[in-house]
Amino acid sequence: MNNQNARWAPYGLQGGRGDGQPADEPEIIVINERDLRAFIFRVYLSSAILCALSGIPWIILSALHVNVYEDIPVPPFVWLLLSFIILTILSCIRQTPPITLLCWGMVLASVFFITLYGAYYMHLVNAWVLLVSLVAAGALLALLHLYGAKSPEMLLPNLLCTCCVFLLASITMIVLMILFLVIHDLRYMLAFACVFVVLIIFMAPFQARYICGRLRQVPFGETASSANGIYLHFVFLLACMLVFALYYHYVNK
Repeated sequence: MNNQNARWAPYGLQGGRGDGQPADEPEIIVINERDLRAFIFRVYLSSAILCALSGIPWIILSALHVNVYEDIPVPPFVWLLLSFIILTILSCIRQTPPITLLCWGMVLASVFFITLYGAYYMHLVNAWVLLVSLVAAGALLALLHLYGAKSPEMLLPNLLCTCCVFLLASITMIVLMILFLVIHDLRYMLAFACVFVVLIIFMAPFQARYICGRLRQVPFGETASSANGIYLHFVFLLACMLVFALYYHYVNK
């Protein structure tokens, strides 16, 4: 089964490759609505578990004020780099049933390294601030996915609009990050976080439309990759919320 080319039919039709289709072209798999709903449920349940795997340890470390660097004296960026390498490899792999366990192993390894990276900074964050940020990030992401899954198509940004926003936001964030590293003004980091939130506001509904079959093409069977995408959006939103809290504390101290 070629999961990357799965499509769904609202009347439960099941189909495969026609006799006239060349053998070297990707197979089109038509799935029914029941299988689609089961896939969507698995994706969101898996993403919630991945978020909990990072959120719970971070809350515990923040509440106990544990300085992870004292126990593991390794620069935090090393774990972030390892996670980036794993995610790059995962994005280059076509997820098929024979390698499903391998894909899940890579996703869990990436989550572990991201969690470890964040653990180095949890002793600097108040536990209640972290908890509120976790809830805010999760609630916002859930609303964005609900909006993408249920809103009328005319109220959703199209592919061209999403791509343009992604390009402009990416360029803006790169410039803001360079300015922050050179000038060390926290306002540039605040602006970076604001642009990042705007980017996710556009990307999350589009991701929800893709997962829920509203684009007439579904990553059917790619539960690990789809859940990992939602998890990454959650981590990015959480980081932005913590930047907002940091700036608020900086201004009011």
